[in-house]
Amino acid sequence: MTSGKTKVVMDGNITPWEDATIHVASTGAKYGANVFEGICCYYGDRQYLFRLREHLERLHESMDLMRLPQQYSDEEFEYSIWQVLKANSIEGDAHIRLSIIVRGEGLYDVSGPLVLVCTATPRSAGPLAGGTVNIGISSWRRIDDAAMPPRIKAGANYHNGRFALMDAKRHGYDEALLLNSRGLVSESTNSCFMMVRRGALVTPPASAGILDSITRDTFLKIAGEELGLPVEVREIDRAETAIAAEAFLCNSFQEVRPIRSIDGIKLKQTAPGPITNRLWSAYEDIARGRKSKYREWLAYSRDSAQ
Repeated sequence: MTSGKTKVVMDGNITPWEDATIHVASTGAKYGANVFEGICCYYGDRQYLFRLREHLERLHESMDLMRLPQQYSDEEFEYSIWQVLKANSIEGDAHIRLSIIVRGEGLYDVSGPLVLVCTATPRSAGPLAGGTVNIGISSWRRIDDAAMPPRIKAGANYHNGRFALMDAKRHGYDEALLLNSRGLVSESTNSCFMMVRRGALVTPPASAGILDSITRDTFLKIAGEELGLPVEVREIDRAETAIAAEAFLCNSFQEVRPIRSIDGIKLKQTAPGPITNRLWSAYEDIARGRKSKYREWLAYSRDSAQ
């Protein structure tokens, strides 16, 4: 979505795509000094931003950990989102990216000035079966809290996933699964890993070097509260992944990608498996406003309520 008609919001100003720039000498450009959030927008009886409050809370936490000044309010963030959706005439599903970029010049310790950038990419719902992947265990290790804290959603952290993804594709896989410094399962190059083992939904803990994912948290809650499944947040050995009944990757951008095989070993259930399908069906009902119990997870424009 990079045509001349596309609009970006920068510090509250609607800006043509080609003019949404920062200087090549900025700390954001030279050293990847930025934090961001990916937020899902779904259409039900109106447009909903899914778990906006939690995403903005994590954005503020990332800014604190990166020592960036908290100069933007939640109201400014939310206004930017609705502004960019309206400017691009997006009335259905979309993926939102909110970024705080250091546009000041200097070394990598520069913390300002900042610019708030908001983009929106329209998308349509598709079948889970269309997003299945074969994954391989990467020889690259996941970054950890002692080096580059993975709980910060910062652009620079994704270079770790870049190395792993390029290597995985070179070996014929669609995606990679990284282990942490202790040799235990962490996450993929940009998604959390979840598997079904002996009837339970299992995923690594935050201490395994994962992003503290909101999408992951959503599926854990759905599994326990809606489907009545046992939920286990625990360490996972490499070998256990290949003997799972089913597994999937999840994030806000690609949502759910069911896994067909791990290291060339096919999982027991054809992807997407029955539990993955049930989880996704419940997720869609919640995200599109069809479950009143979870209405607090949904934010909508005041204009759409009139």
